[in-house]
This record gives sequence, structure tokens and C-alpha cells, in this order.
Amino acid sequence: MDREIVIVGRSNGKLIVRGLTNQLKRLGLGTYSEAFNSYVLDVSELAYLIYKGMARVRDDEGPLDLRKLFMKYSRGRSDWIKFTVLLDLRERGRKARAGFSPNALIYEKGSTKIMVFVAEENAPLEARNIIEWIEIATRKGYEPVLAVVDAHGDVTYYSIFKLRPEDLEVKT
Repeated sequence: MDREIVIVGRSNGKLIVRGLTNQLKRLGLGTYSEAFNSYVLDVSELAYLIYKGMARVRDDEGPLDLRKLFMKYSRGRSDWIKFTVLLDLRERGRKARAGFSPNALIYEKGSTKIMVFVAEENAPLEARNIIEWIEIATRKGYEPVLAVVDAHGDVTYYSIFKLRPEDLEVKT
């Protein structure tokens, strides 16, 4: 059985690939695009497949290992951090996949849909960006979770929510 995935293009920061369609569907990675008649994956999802030895990945210039994949297709450090969290969630039995934004992953836990905001320890985060992200996640029906990756690659998860002063009950 051939275990090869070929990168054939890019779309909105994601990679259009051919190969291993059944495996991608079974693993819940990427999304199928009828427009491209192919699967579209995030670089973190392809990195996961390479790291776990589930697929060989290549493009028109030849085979890609993790280093080459990130050097050629990464949009920034956040892609490596996202891969770290994706790997951690999958090792914990969660069927996580890339989310709707460059720093998001999504998965389901029972009937609960969870959207994970991926951040790096000691990297600045603007409160308004987090608040906006929480609103988007809840509007789409997801429970928001913050994943912080430290310098050693360890991931800590925090449930987050937006609480306004008027939502607090005053006890007298």
C-alpha cells in the first residue's frame, strides 16, 4: 500500500493534497474540498502524519521531512506551536484537527464541541483578540479552551469564557 501524500497547491494558508483519502477521512484530518477535488490540510496536520510515520509527504521538488515541511510551508512560529498542541491532543485520544483560524484547533469530546486557542508561553496576547476569539467560538457552538505551550513543549489547557460585570450576581 502506498502511504504517500503529495502537496499540489495552496489555498488560504492551507495545503491542497492528493493521496490517502480514506486514511485522512478516518483520522478526521483536513477537509475535503469539492472545488479542488482534494483534501485541504493545515501544515500542522501534515506534520502530525510525518511525525507519526503515517505518511510520506512530498511536493513537486521531492520528499519533505518535518524540517523541510516547516521551512517551506510554515506561515510562522505559531504553526510549530499548533503542531505541538495537535500532537498532544491526539496522544490524549482527542481527534483534533485544524480549526477556522491560524491558531485554532477543534475537536469533539462526547457531545461537546471544543475550539482550542493555541498560544506560546511568554508571547504577548491582546485581550481584545482573546475576547473576539471567545465570541467566535461560542457563536459557532464551541467551548473555548486556551492551550499554552511552554519552552519545553509541555502544554497546559485552560477553560476560558467571557464574563461581564453585569453577569455577576451581587449577594447582599
